[in-house]
Amino acid sequence: MRSLVVVCLIALASLIPSEVSAAPQATYSPQSGRTIPFEEYWQRVRETRQSILQMESKPQSAVRQELHALAAGWDQVEAVELPDRGIIQIESAFLIRELRAEAPRLDRLGNMLDAMLRAHEEYPQKVFTLDDLAPLDEILARPEFQWEESQPIVMPGWLDRFFAWLESLANRAVNATFSIGRIPLIVAAILVFLLSLFFIWRGLSRSLVREAQLAAEESQGNEMLTSKGAFQRAESLSTQGDYRNAIRYLYLSSLLVLDEQGVLRYDRSRTNREYLRSVSSHPELAKPLRDVVDVFDRVWYGFEAVDENTYKSYVEHVEELREKKE
Repeated sequence: MRSLVVVCLIALASLIPSEVSAAPQATYSPQSGRTIPFEEYWQRVRETRQSILQMESKPQSAVRQELHALAAGWDQVEAVELPDRGIIQIESAFLIRELRAEAPRLDRLGNMLDAMLRAHEEYPQKVFTLDDLAPLDEILARPEFQWEESQPIVMPGWLDRFFAWLESLANRAVNATFSIGRIPLIVAAILVFLLSLFFIWRGLSRSLVREAQLAAEESQGNEMLTSKGAFQRAESLSTQGDYRNAIRYLYLSSLLVLDEQGVLRYDRSRTNREYLRSVSSHPELAKPLRDVVDVFDRVWYGFEAVDENTYKSYVEHVEELREKKE
């Protein structure tokens, strides 16, 4: 999280208006060949992001070589020329250090560059000052915006007496409870606590046993599992009323059909967000797959309740993804 904040600050620094940064820029003299135009800077950011996205399917040696080449290019950028001819210094050491890391993390680099691009797109083109708020003072001075301070609500006497009676009743109940002694109360509290633990343990044990059974079944047939087989397994589970695991196999079927078509590479170690990035070059598949992933995350990791209607709706999302691919 701290690294993303640093990247956002670096990106925002390149958008500071010339009126704000004019004073410190007067003493800065960029070296020849190290100052690039404003639009070229952000074009480099986009090209770097695209290059990292294309590295996901390449071997580690090739990835490291291309990252070092990108780092060498960024090492040559020290300043950016704004559209108004202003010059600001750019510090890219953090990005360069990540590109030259011994064990590069493409997902981390992708998130950093995405944060920079979002900061560039969302940064306001016009910075407002206090002078822009002057018309607001005139509007708020109009009669319709003038009102008196609200007076505190005074409750009627009968309502005060009612609350006093409730407080007295509660005090008598507490005193009567403690009059029977502390030991019976402690014993009762322990019994309630033990009963709660028992019911919680029983529920968890049933859930763990079910998960273990499904994991064993998956490990036995995972090597031979296909998109069609996963879809049939989902239908079988849905007829048993196990909609949560049925949705899981539907999601697996969606990934396998994309793998069989060569759109992405199915790997159990990859995250859902990595799968979404893999289809970013296929806009017609990105939206349907995102819908499938969102529902699966809410059901499988968020333990959202699932019924027959939810399951049928999810089947429609999966079918839409299959039709897009075909």
